[in-house]
Amino acid sequence: MDRPISLTGSRGYSVPETLVASAILGLMAVVAMGTLERLCAQSSAQALNQVVRGLVGQAQCRAVTVRAYVGLAFESTAAGATGRIYEDGDGDGVTREDIQGGVDHPLTSPIVLREGWAFLGIPDGVKRDPLGNPMAEPDPVRFGRGDILSFSPTGTSTPGSLYLRDAHGTECWAFRVAGIDGRIRTYRWWKGKWSEVK
Repeated sequence: MDRPISLTGSRGYSVPETLVASAILGLMAVVAMGTLERLCAQSSAQALNQVVRGLVGQAQCRAVTVRAYVGLAFESTAAGATGRIYEDGDGDGVTREDIQGGVDHPLTSPIVLREGWAFLGIPDGVKRDPLGNPMAEPDPVRFGRGDILSFSPTGTSTPGSLYLRDAHGTECWAFRVAGIDGRIRTYRWWKGKWSEVK
């Protein structure tokens, strides 16, 4: 025979127990949000890394394919830094003067170099470049005076570096381009040191 269930012997939670449980849940939420934020920042940096690699690869491939100088020009705009690919129009390479004069024509629309929490920049904590040289100034684009990464028809390029960072300044990426063969090495700054990304 079924017995009736008695509710007189059951008790609820006291106010202190409820407060302790709420505090534990709140602490777990804060830890989870911090982890989620870090993962989002890392994901944004990696996504921007792929965007930049795609633009560089496109410019390099175009230069060799059509046997012309092709440059990836960087600009500072109100929306943030942009990258845009140009093709040489008069045989003297891609230059700022020729871009402004309409001689070197654009092959792409300007691409805003920002993905989520990642953008062009160097965190304050980065004091040396991937080769160990002191970073004298916080300029994230270091391709000559015109901020143009240029590729020749033979595959050579403007030597230099480009730096990306996350919004919190905990992660940084560096693209170092060799002038002789246009080879690109990618480095990641994490926990105070650089390591090459293969």
